[in-house]
Amino acid sequence: MNFGFEHWLFTFCFYCMIGWLQESAIESMYHKRPINRGFLKGPYIPIYGVGGIILLLVTTPFRDNGFVVFFVAMAFCTTLEYFTGWLMETMFNKQFWDYSMFKLVYKNRISLVTSLFWGVMGLFMAYVVSYATYFVIDHLPHQFICVTAILVPLIMTVDFFIAARKQIDMKRITKTFSLTNIGSKINVISRIRERYNDFRDSREKDEYSDKDDFGDE
Repeated sequence: MNFGFEHWLFTFCFYCMIGWLQESAIESMYHKRPINRGFLKGPYIPIYGVGGIILLLVTTPFRDNGFVVFFVAMAFCTTLEYFTGWLMETMFNKQFWDYSMFKLVYKNRISLVTSLFWGVMGLFMAYVVSYATYFVIDHLPHQFICVTAILVPLIMTVDFFIAARKQIDMKRITKTFSLTNIGSKINVISRIRERYNDFRDSREKDEYSDKDDFGDE
């Protein structure tokens, strides 16, 4: 099935709501009271929409090999989770999830346990959810898909700006994304690249020297 832009937007909304339903149900059962998970007021969590679309795109080409699907999904989702956590903490000066209860964690944003979970979710996405998504879209009226694809993202955008206006930390964002701070990060990357190039040149010289020694013998 060929997806148009409206189908991708609808799929994004669909995954946002499925993610919210899953997390809210788990949290509500754990706390034994209704919990609205997520940063926004509405029944959606955008990172699930983004993550779902990414999983759909990166796992579909590798459906013939479950091992590749697992590791590709794990890598992409762990990277997305880390940078989303970093961005949210930078914007709002608070941590929205904490994996400190697990072993092998990094800055409490990602952990080995959750990364393995994303790999399993990649398998579930590739062999179950993707087909369910195609089935749902194929059997819904195109007008409904178009209206949903326009209306829900619009509501989510308004919801986000209302929440952001109340909680966003502009001073922290200005400092993080200042030219000075960005320049220092670029300098660090440049130094790492220079050291890598020096190391590589040194290895190549050693290998060339070893070949010469072998030829002399």
